[in-house]
Amino acid sequence: MICPWAGRPGRRRHWAALFLVVATAVAALLGVGSGMAPAAGTDDPPTPPVYTKWGPPLTKAHFDEHDFFIDANGVPHQLTENGDNGYAVAARPFIIEQLEKSGLGYDSETKTGFTYVFQFDTEDYVKKGVIANGATAGTTADLLKLAWSNGQLLSVDVVDVTGTGKSETTPTDLKHFTSTVNNKLGRNPNVSKPSKQADNVLFVADNRAQAKVIAKLYEGDPHVRIIHVDSGYDTGEFEAGNAALKQAAGHLFTARPSDCPPEPARSTQRSSGDPGMQHAAFTVRRAAGCGEPSPQKAGGLAQGLAAGARDAGGIDFTRLELRYLADPGPGHNLRYSFRAPVTSSGKGGALTGLADARMASDSFFTWLQLKPSTFWVNLNPDEPDRIIDSRLGRTDTGRVLLDADLMLKKTTGKLIHPDTKLGAKYWRSLSGECTSFRTWIVPEPATVHTRGDELHILKAPLDVQMETQYREQRGDSGAASCPQQSARVQEHNESVFRRLILPRVVEAVNSAPEYADLRRVYLSRVAAEWYRELSLRKSTTYGKMIDAGDIDAYATREKWKPRDTFDAYVRSYTKHEFEVTHRTRKDDRVYTRTYIYGGVDFTDVRFNSPHGERMKAAWPALARNVGQSLEEPARDRANGQIWFGGGVPAENSGKEEQGREQRGDTSEALGLPAGEEDGGGLTAGVGRWLGPAGLALFGVMVLRFLVLRRRARRRAGR
Repeated sequence: MICPWAGRPGRRRHWAALFLVVATAVAALLGVGSGMAPAAGTDDPPTPPVYTKWGPPLTKAHFDEHDFFIDANGVPHQLTENGDNGYAVAARPFIIEQLEKSGLGYDSETKTGFTYVFQFDTEDYVKKGVIANGATAGTTADLLKLAWSNGQLLSVDVVDVTGTGKSETTPTDLKHFTSTVNNKLGRNPNVSKPSKQADNVLFVADNRAQAKVIAKLYEGDPHVRIIHVDSGYDTGEFEAGNAALKQAAGHLFTARPSDCPPEPARSTQRSSGDPGMQHAAFTVRRAAGCGEPSPQKAGGLAQGLAAGARDAGGIDFTRLELRYLADPGPGHNLRYSFRAPVTSSGKGGALTGLADARMASDSFFTWLQLKPSTFWVNLNPDEPDRIIDSRLGRTDTGRVLLDADLMLKKTTGKLIHPDTKLGAKYWRSLSGECTSFRTWIVPEPATVHTRGDELHILKAPLDVQMETQYREQRGDSGAASCPQQSARVQEHNESVFRRLILPRVVEAVNSAPEYADLRRVYLSRVAAEWYRELSLRKSTTYGKMIDAGDIDAYATREKWKPRDTFDAYVRSYTKHEFEVTHRTRKDDRVYTRTYIYGGVDFTDVRFNSPHGERMKAAWPALARNVGQSLEEPARDRANGQIWFGGGVPAENSGKEEQGREQRGDTSEALGLPAGEEDGGGLTAGVGRWLGPAGLALFGVMVLRFLVLRRRARRRAGR
């Protein structure tokens, strides 16, 4: 056999060059196949918000004895209690009622939902020099559509209200009206740069037939809405607010910057660019690091919320829970997926879903920033100085824990009340002269499935333990609740409570609507504990945040302090709302039994991890649902659930760029032991390109070998 490398030095150099070219091509192919991206370019930093003289956008302000809402562009809109447009006065009650019927209306208790308010006509603005004459689109409109999510103003959209005042019902007769609508929306084809009076136009029809004609002309237009109040005709809600909702959903599980510096830090530089920003009275500030995090692609959660903003039916957003988290590593967004049950009517609108998702996201970072030893709350009338860690007490996470502690006492008080059948049975079963217990909400071991940088939270139940059991697990015997009684009587009374009352309390904590927020922040606690462990093994996106102690960005926006919950507890306690004293007479003696209880402790989280065939059998479609949810809502029909994901960078597109969980069915991906993954990272790239590249190289070498052998035979035959 003749070696193709044999021969003159020039021929060897020729082969070396050929090999180098082929090797370079193979290396390039391997790099592409492995998903190795070129060095990321320097993207422009997010534009910081523009501040007006009244404050930041999307806030309510008071200026010159008037209330204003400041929209996302920094444009102020003055409020008024009485509309100056008869059509607007007639339309507002109707469209608010429609919001309430669909479950999207504003709830003053949760401070979440959509509503409409009257806007004062802008002529007075111009006279006072507040805004330039004719420079601001929307400031002369009649209504503002506001979107609130957990007390935060999400969007301010302007709506101009109009009508004809006549009963015409043909398109020709209504031509003058359509011209008016187009002019208001800035769609005049005869003007090179048409001015825009409003983003949305609401037409109040004179009769139902007229409404139908106009609706046909603007069918599918999200910025034109037609109503006839008397008959109830309505083409449906504007798309207004949906863009802001999608954007907010795209910023979940990205670290939020702290609030921008106050007034003294602002400059007086004028804004530029957007015509709506060029007002003489505006002062703006652009501070480094003060802005929104890098945007994410509008995945399943954003799409599901946008759809829910039009129709709240079919999804229970009040039970939206985090079930998946993944960290591809530094420089990448965290990927996440929530799950919510399908219902016949739906509960909670899209803005409720956004508020719940934000709570989960903020809680995750709160759990990272603070040390686990601080994750407890304690409502005890004798310990007003030991309610909650001072930093945890500044967050919504701490508020949820304290509220759940207070609710725990009320739940138990209702169950043991002697006027109920269960309560009467409980009191009859007790012995001795005293019974006084405390209970604590604590985590049960969470069932999770992990694979590399991915976490699936399969089950995360909570338990309720009695004080003796709670202290025993921590190696602290503590004092007896009724020291004057024998241990035998104490154990009997505890067993009665565990048998009759405790299972009902545990069931409520794990399923009752009033504990939904507690379950939500606990799921984030599970994710954070996994993330802590992951950060010990590899470099993670937010590993430097662990135990840093900075919760400024996640401080509650509500006017709440831990002492508020403690005071509410004391008021309930002194009014005997949940402190139950039951007196019975026996043998001329009065027996008094009192029950005092409460606490939440999330300092310790433990994991169970099923593998192999058990994992495949119990959750066969889990990875497929999660993978699909990153792009669009994924319906799990077998379990009556819908998955909503996100976290994919905005510049990415296509399922091939979403990670290994989106390749194929991936049912095999959930049962493989570590090290047996199929189709991820560099290994997948090598497998994809090594075969074709190696075959091509082999073919070239064989061809060259045959040519050289033929030449050698010719020489031998001479």
